[in-house]
Amino acid sequence: MSDIPKIKICGITNVDDAHNALELGADTLGFIFYEKSKRYISPETAKGIIKELRKTAGKNVKNFLSVKKNIIITGVFVNEDTEKIKKIARDTDIDIIQLSGNESLEYIEESGIDKNLILKAVHVKEEADLDIIYRYKEAGVNVLIDAFAGEGAYGGTGVQVNLNIMKNLNAGDLILAGGIGHDNIEYIIKSIKPYGIDLSSKIEDLPGKKNYDKMALFFKNFRRASNATA
Repeated sequence: MSDIPKIKICGITNVDDAHNALELGADTLGFIFYEKSKRYISPETAKGIIKELRKTAGKNVKNFLSVKKNIIITGVFVNEDTEKIKKIARDTDIDIIQLSGNESLEYIEESGIDKNLILKAVHVKEEADLDIIYRYKEAGVNVLIDAFAGEGAYGGTGVQVNLNIMKNLNAGDLILAGGIGHDNIEYIIKSIKPYGIDLSSKIEDLPGKKNYDKMALFFKNFRRASNATA
């Protein structure tokens, strides 16, 4: 995998933020289909945005996990019925399916969804939680590590993972989320060296509305840190 982490901008709710994120260098955009999320977007609205993005996309091909396209879309679901997930994925033209709830390995195996296209979020509270990560990885499931922010919290809280827990973990094929922004991206790249970075809350004015200047500053610091460690 590339030494330069992939960037996922999550919680997209409008076409302007989507275009800005891609222009600045995002490798994939995340749309949240969990109705209790502050960044929820309806499948109908997401479909329109994704259609517009694909229509205006350039020829610069990106890659994220096993997908290679000029526009790569991730759909985020929480403890959702698998048939509903597959229907939304088809209707909206999603590439990657992120499972951010309490989905088990059995759930994934029985879903009929290609494991290469699944990204499973694991909410880490203590070192013992790393065993859960290993179980998913050994089963061939892509893993995103996020902070545990309390029961019923499934991401986008701005709570940061305890990076001390991560120090002995090979993160070269993992995606890291949780309270990541311009102020800590350099440390994360140098100390954790993850495959990917997922961010949302620290580049927003409010949930679901990205701030261009905050995104631009993040990418500036990200590129500087990536070049320094390449």
